[in-house]
Amino acid sequence: MVFNVGSWRIDPVSRAARKDGTTRRLSPRAVRLLSVLGEAEGATLERDELLEKVWPNVTVGDESLTQVVAEVRRTLDEKRLIETIARGGYRLTQPFLRHVAGTNESPLREPPCPFDLDARALCIEARAEMVNCGSGSIQRAEALTAEAVELAPECAATRADRAVALVRSHLYWSEGRNLLPLAISEAELSVTLDPVAAAGHSALGYAYAAAEHWKAAEAEHRRALAADPRNPSCYHFAAWFLMSRRRYRAAIAYFEQVGDLEPQNIKGYLHAAQLTIHIDPARSRRNAEKALRRARQRLDTDPADMRALTATASLMAFLGEPGAAFSAMKSIDASESAQGIYHASTLAMIGEVQGAIVAFEALFDHGWRDVHWLDADPAFTNIANDRKFKRLRRGLAVA
Repeated sequence: MVFNVGSWRIDPVSRAARKDGTTRRLSPRAVRLLSVLGEAEGATLERDELLEKVWPNVTVGDESLTQVVAEVRRTLDEKRLIETIARGGYRLTQPFLRHVAGTNESPLREPPCPFDLDARALCIEARAEMVNCGSGSIQRAEALTAEAVELAPECAATRADRAVALVRSHLYWSEGRNLLPLAISEAELSVTLDPVAAAGHSALGYAYAAAEHWKAAEAEHRRALAADPRNPSCYHFAAWFLMSRRRYRAAIAYFEQVGDLEPQNIKGYLHAAQLTIHIDPARSRRNAEKALRRARQRLDTDPADMRALTATASLMAFLGEPGAAFSAMKSIDASESAQGIYHASTLAMIGEVQGAIVAFEALFDHGWRDVHWLDADPAFTNIANDRKFKRLRRGLAVA
């Protein structure tokens, strides 16, 4: 068995820790400590419990544990990898993923994945459609990934992109209502084709969460982040999962990480701003201002960027500029687009209750069914008690 701790890959047999071409050697107790902390899935383990598990049937003192913790931090050059909990013990702060190594191959060699240039190009087009999310984008992304899978059916990355497109169709397009089982199947196949790739686990976590298989979803997101802790898509889908479970504090941190890792991304800071408004208004405003700068930069490049247009209007309302927000919104045609949710949110924020409900009703008719976002977006608290909105909300939950 080999395992990942954050961006380090650990081989317990050779006690080698590898990252970006660098190899370090750990003591047997250091490897055992990382394994025990990893199995705790981020929970704090008391010192006595660690002494018992790392040194079974051997009597040692607290100083031995302190020395091994120091060794791990020093050898892997990550002082915060293991966190000291006052009057408690220790916890692992990075994602942990265990792998089964093949019998006839190096345990640190990843399995090959068939790659097709034309299929990859189709997936790039599909991602661009999902980022812009204009009218018909979801349908086009779904069709493009279907074509890509036909060209490269054995490519794990292509199957993962296909799964994500299918989940988006399920959540935001009326004709995608019955596509979720296929999305799960595609993501599971991606993981089978390449068990160590982050994209497959992330897509599977996204699909499981959409199906409300919460425990399985969390496990897949942990595996994805352990496999690639610098992948913004992995953080985005994990954040959506955490938001759906109302674990807002963690979701905020993950959305902010998306913004930090992806220079053109708007949604990361925007969603972090929305979720932070009642927790930390100053932090919320900083995130909103970052998102607005990103949106304006994208509009400088492409004035028709639908996501940037709708986000700009929403962010101006969020930042206390209702007149500018309403003016910007009038010039945007978000019909037949999942971006209509920003119209509904903006109208709700500036007090246009009936307009917000009409916009939301149009979204519902179009197939938008991300019910968990309605509970998370603070804008909808302004209309939560409206009778028509309650009826639509109940209908969405049933759908």
